[in-house]
Amino acid sequence: MKTKFLVGISLLFAVIIINSCENKQVVAPINVAVSSTCDTTNLTYNSGPNRMDTIINVQCGASLKSCHSPTSISGYDYTSYSVIYSNYQKGWLYSTIFQGTPSPMPKIQQQGWDDCTKAKFKAWIDAGCPQ
Repeated sequence: MKTKFLVGISLLFAVIIINSCENKQVVAPINVAVSSTCDTTNLTYNSGPNRMDTIINVQCGASLKSCHSPTSISGYDYTSYSVIYSNYQKGWLYSTIFQGTPSPMPKIQQQGWDDCTKAKFKAWIDAGCPQ
């Protein structure tokens, strides 16, 4: 009985030590205020009435040939869904917009985005960035 108890305690400590050594990165959820006039339903990249490509073209500079255009210095061409989706899969889209990491977006930092734009990006990202 004493041996089983000692083995059980040893296993318990081993599990605690192993779990405490893992590199667990938890992304804190972001709460975004949504007004009743902000439609965050059925968001897609470029189909249907609630499209993100129009917002991305304006807010991310894709249509302005600036921040995220084919010739931009950012290196990310946001006129292409595949690049946006790849950054979503890596977690960069969410972390850059809402946490400013790995690098903050200057337009968000300098001019700010209205609550509806933030809510739409969050809802679209939460839904898996559907095309």
